[in-house]
Amino acid sequence: MSVIDGTDLPVLEFADGIPGFPAATRFVLVRLDDAGLVLDLQSVDDPTARFVVVPSVAFFPEYAPEIDDVTARRLGLADLDTADGAALVLLVVTVGASLAESTANLMAPIVVNTAAQTAAQVVLDDPSLSLRAPLAA
Repeated sequence: MSVIDGTDLPVLEFADGIPGFPAATRFVLVRLDDAGLVLDLQSVDDPTARFVVVPSVAFFPEYAPEIDDVTARRLGLADLDTADGAALVLLVVTVGASLAESTANLMAPIVVNTAAQTAAQVVLDDPSLSLRAPLAA
């Protein structure tokens, strides 16, 4: 697969990068399926920084992460509940041999302000959240 340069797709800006990839601050989302339920988050800056992600609502409709006020302000999302659909929560997936063997990280979602095209991976302080929640029941 070729490296994405971001010229044809909206670029998401991660001001702080993604943990483990601090220099990768610009990413694009590429659909991996027709429904847009599985996406490839690809760095424009570092071709080794690529992640399979899914919208949280598609697989975990009750999932409602609470991000800290500093992150919300930095993303321009003063209140996720009243952001008028501007917030998109993505979950990083560990891909297994099948959907039943694939898992999502609920502890560190990626929160995107779709209007401003800014994003951040947020590490939540909630021990009840799983790092490997099964995508299929």
